[in-house]
Amino acid sequence: MHEIHASRNSLMKCAMILCALAMPCAGFCAARNGSTAAPPPAQSAAPAAAAATPAAPDIDPKAMEILRRAAAAYRVLESYDFRVTVQTVKGSNVSAKLLAETGAGHDNYRIEDDDPNGTLRVADGRTEWTLHRKSSTYTKIPLTPETATPTSALEAIDQHVTEAAIAREDFFVVNGKAVPVYVVAVARDRWPDGTIGGAQFAMYRIDEKTSVVYKAAIYDADNNAQIFFYSIMKWNQPVPSTLFEFTPPKSAREAAAQAAPNAPPDATTLIGTPAPDFTLPDANGTPVTLSALRGKMVIVDFWATWCPPCQAQMPDLQKMHEELAGRGLVVLGLDVGEDAAAVTKFATQRGYTFTLLLGAEPDITEKYFVPGYPTTFLIDRQGRIAFRTEGGLTPEKLRAAVEAALSAAP
Repeated sequence: MHEIHASRNSLMKCAMILCALAMPCAGFCAARNGSTAAPPPAQSAAPAAAAATPAAPDIDPKAMEILRRAAAAYRVLESYDFRVTVQTVKGSNVSAKLLAETGAGHDNYRIEDDDPNGTLRVADGRTEWTLHRKSSTYTKIPLTPETATPTSALEAIDQHVTEAAIAREDFFVVNGKAVPVYVVAVARDRWPDGTIGGAQFAMYRIDEKTSVVYKAAIYDADNNAQIFFYSIMKWNQPVPSTLFEFTPPKSAREAAAQAAPNAPPDATTLIGTPAPDFTLPDANGTPVTLSALRGKMVIVDFWATWCPPCQAQMPDLQKMHEELAGRGLVVLGLDVGEDAAAVTKFATQRGYTFTLLLGAEPDITEKYFVPGYPTTFLIDRQGRIAFRTEGGLTPEKLRAAVEAALSAAP
């Protein structure tokens, strides 16, 4: 289900294999940008020596240039304030960590977990302090060039690349505006600290004009995903220097230095949880709100016109729409990254009449922990997630879940 359309050998082989195994389409739009700050201007090409290096057979020079520009944007970044959501997705079992990341220069930064029992990391240019709130302990280590900072992985986005391809160009919403992005597929021989174990490849959403990275989705060989959403609050705007000062709480004791905490929070299942509400427009601009459909069974399908498995599932959704609407089923197709014209043309040519909505990425895909496309949910009459599937390769299971839910007592 990957959206990789480039002809690069290994990435194409990976995409074909993963399609056959019903792994997720790794093409994602990405970013919740709550900022009014202007992002950086487009960066110039990498230094001549790097640019002159011959590309490996599986590295598209255009994709590599996009990565170099992104790396350059973060290497010259003077100050920043990000909100970062880090998700892990293993089927219906998911977890999320919310971080506030602030920095001034390379060696002054603050990373604060919003979990009251989470960690706080503060670097003052010489020392990195880590407060472990749950154990009421703290550690300190001297900063070195190898110390991982909030931007170090993005500064090195063009490093250790063994394969790279431009999968496609897409749109996603930043501050209420659809912004064009490159979707770049990357394989590496070395991954940054904190990356999901056994990482195979990543898909990056990179602003075509500014080279800001809004989303990174990393996949292992077992259909598991680690997804980073970057919301840019400040870019090259002043941040308080007091954020990079640290005084240990009186109740905390110093402990031996230990590795930075990379483990995700405990996973929970989506099944049985309330479905996140949303309001999205259809192709005509008419808003549709999920909670307004309470009392009906609702299929929520995340899809895109370029995604072959999405296309393969659409006839089954249309059939259920035609046959089961009278029994209380509503089918909603939430398109990702495309405009009304593209969606309307696709639906009209194929005769699809169920409701298609626009602008699901990134806010709604984040709320639903969508690792790829199609990802399909069944919402029961009480507004809870009753069923979830990826890949569109089990239409009979989706149909059975719908039939069972419709037959159950309200």
